[in-house]
Amino acid sequence: MSGKAGGELGVLALASTPVISVAEGASLADAIRLMAEKGYRRLPVVDPDTGELKGIITATDILGFLVAGPKHELMVEKHGEDLAAALSEPVSSIAVRAISIEVGSSVLDALELMVAEHVGGLPVVDASGRLWAIITERDLVKALAGRPTGARVAELMTPDPVSIRPEASLREAVELMVERGFRRLPVVGPDGGLTGIVTSMDIIRLFHAAMREGRLSPELLETRVGDVCTRPVVSVGPGDDVGRAAQLMWEHGIGGLLVVEPRTGRLVGIITERDFFKLLPG
Repeated sequence: MSGKAGGELGVLALASTPVISVAEGASLADAIRLMAEKGYRRLPVVDPDTGELKGIITATDILGFLVAGPKHELMVEKHGEDLAAALSEPVSSIAVRAISIEVGSSVLDALELMVAEHVGGLPVVDASGRLWAIITERDLVKALAGRPTGARVAELMTPDPVSIRPEASLREAVELMVERGFRRLPVVGPDGGLTGIVTSMDIIRLFHAAMREGRLSPELLETRVGDVCTRPVVSVGPGDDVGRAAQLMWEHGIGGLLVVEPRTGRLVGIITERDFFKLLPG
């Protein structure tokens, strides 16, 4: 996408609508259910009567509250380690202020704002603050999918990504994600072999299944990463065009790809939706 084209294209041309949102009085259990069933890792939080944007909540916010991080201390103070009780809390208790953009803005305005604010999505609102749409990294993936960019995966990827062992617990995985700000971790065995990938959404879906089946307990967090990680891994080569990487992400509905050396099968990097921002001019 050229700077000129992005500047002239209105944000609503690329943004996703209708928006899946959650009412500010809904519970965290409701938010997990929506994320798991709809496949969204972020949800705008709105006033149910007016549609006014009140905040945003992400899968990482929820995991940080339930498992690790500063907000987890609030959960422990109020609910101990009772996950079911904690999930009755309203989303407004942990939602964060939403960085938003107005409907008359351009796509380039939106992408530049996401880069500046280090966020992966922007609710699109009208002058009254009512939610109209949302533009996310995934929309940029859709725009790039299958289009030759002239850039190679190796130019945008993060080399030598942080990984986790298959025998590690989900608690350890979440602690690492929250501490380092990651949404996904390659799962690598003691011999260095790639066995899978675990993401924040994998864990959200596990929580959702446990809620449905009545087996939500702290013991769930002791589950081995190797037992729940996604496999086989969708991967890309370091020499592939970035448009190919975007195509694979779009086809599989995922936000990141492990980068594997084709001849050796060795993990050499990871490329995510956010890395595509590096293609923007300036």
